[in-house]
Amino acid sequence: MDFSSPSSPPNGPNFIAQSHIPLPPRMSMILGLATSPQDRLSSFTATVTELTKTVKQGMAQQQQFLAARDNANSQ
Repeated sequence: MDFSSPSSPPNGPNFIAQSHIPLPPRMSMILGLATSPQDRLSSFTATVTELTKTVKQGMAQQQQFLAARDNANSQ
């Protein structure tokens, strides 16, 4: 077994591209474009909200994937 080469995902190389979720547009705000503490807090809150939505979406996609896999394995 060759541990030096990267392993392919279970569904092939396209699996990573299909499961990739881009970062929310507000992530650019985290780089310091907001100047006042209130602006930074507002930006941070918006970023956390967007990330929460993204994580929930990813979890839903994972549940769908697992359900489809389990369904395919049981047939």
